[in-house]
Amino acid sequence: MRPTLSLTTSALLLAAPFTNAQPTRSPRAEVPLGSPSPASPATPDDGTKIRLHRRGSAELMKDDGSLDWGRAHAHLARAQSKYTRSLNNFAANTGVAHFLDPSLLPPDLLNPSLARRNAWDAPSGSEASSLDWEADLAAAPKFEKRGDKVFGGGSRLKGAPNVQEEVVVANPSARKRATKNPKYVWNPKAHTSTSTSAAAAATSAVPTSAGNALTDYNDGMLWAGTVSIGTPPVNYIIDFDTGSSDLWIPSTNCTAAACNTHTKYDPTVSSTSKSLRSSKLSITYGDGSSTTGSVWKDTVTVAGISATAQVFGAANSLSSDWEDDPMDGMMGMAYASISQLGTSPFFQTLMTQSAVSVGQFSFFLASTNSELYLGGMNSELYTAGSTVFYPVTSQSYWLLSASANVGSTAVSTLGTFSAIIDTGTSVIVAPTASAKKFWAAVPDSGVYGSGYYTYPCDQPPILSFSFGLTDEKWEISSDSLNLGKVSSGSSRCVGAIVGADIGVNAWILGDAFLENVYATFDFDNNKVGFSDLA
Repeated sequence: MRPTLSLTTSALLLAAPFTNAQPTRSPRAEVPLGSPSPASPATPDDGTKIRLHRRGSAELMKDDGSLDWGRAHAHLARAQSKYTRSLNNFAANTGVAHFLDPSLLPPDLLNPSLARRNAWDAPSGSEASSLDWEADLAAAPKFEKRGDKVFGGGSRLKGAPNVQEEVVVANPSARKRATKNPKYVWNPKAHTSTSTSAAAAATSAVPTSAGNALTDYNDGMLWAGTVSIGTPPVNYIIDFDTGSSDLWIPSTNCTAAACNTHTKYDPTVSSTSKSLRSSKLSITYGDGSSTTGSVWKDTVTVAGISATAQVFGAANSLSSDWEDDPMDGMMGMAYASISQLGTSPFFQTLMTQSAVSVGQFSFFLASTNSELYLGGMNSELYTAGSTVFYPVTSQSYWLLSASANVGSTAVSTLGTFSAIIDTGTSVIVAPTASAKKFWAAVPDSGVYGSGYYTYPCDQPPILSFSFGLTDEKWEISSDSLNLGKVSSGSSRCVGAIVGADIGVNAWILGDAFLENVYATFDFDNNKVGFSDLA
């Protein structure tokens, strides 16, 4: 049964009407062009830097430069469970359905749940591991089917482009991963005890401006950072997620194998812990499993900045796909209206307690030296005068009105649509019908099946997004667009804009988009700002 929830932050649903826009390139200025609300002020460099470690579309690529289909589908399933959960949370917290809820759409526009497509759990080569879903592949082009096995077993994905010659793809990340699959990276916690000191001893410390030590994992392959909880503090490796609003970690009550490789929260060793017995954590994972957990208040610290009496959940179990994941848990950074715990998210607690001087945080996601900046913007990482702020259309997700461009032209068949800016999703996800319209406008694109599309590796298209009523185009680099070749040696690459109905009627602009901009999330003015990278 869902616990009684009480919000500390009001939910405001704006749902501004969208209009078609045909943006053209123009000089950028630090104002929200076409926005009726005041500009977000430029902020001094008085915030706090948190070194992050890369987690992005890189995790979906195999050692040979081809797409890891199993991991790609598992990632989409995890995103689906998150968005299904958050829309339910919004309805429970506000008493109304979010306008992005698919239940408001006609049933014939909805596809079966990704959670039932458990290809990633099946043995390689088995029938269950095949991505050959007939309904998805009915429109696939009739390529020759040679060398297009994607699991190394007997299963073959129909519609795969003909593989004839090796093509060198301009993707430095692919060249960097010459020996290991980065998804199954070495996890120091899996090879030592679960104590904080043992985990820290297996890694290298990176000092920050706040004077604390952050842990550098896996040669920059994870966009995650260190969070300490309790008194005395215990460190956890956390994924900072702008697509959700709750902080949760494993509990000491979890004895499953997936939990034993992670640091667990033990309230009995923290002098500042307090149980919220009337509340309960409830999580559904991407593989369809679910768990409950206890809810606590304790001191939570990131890079020396502390939120006292922060509410968070401690999960009693983890799904199997977390066993090899270096991250211990998640920290949601969206609005309280989508919180399952019905509480103020960490950064908003910092604002309430005056722990930050500016109600902004910013992300710089890159191959190395990625950073979360609490309390403003780091001027060293973006080009001065390039910032544009866009108003959010609902104080739930970081939700913007958007349009998509191919070359210099907006895709007219799409018009404008809702776009969620989500650091917790690796790829760009569009509803299946929208993805079909988008890729139909991309020259020489091909349907690969199951929501994926291809393009020539040596001639990547120029794709971008525009927001609000402005004429700006924010481009996706060829590196970010490339999820990998369809198979080893192919001349066709799989695009990072994927069609999938993951439980929310919006586009998800994940890391494949965000690694091309400096992104600022502004609670003070309810805006999202993008800047050119320095």
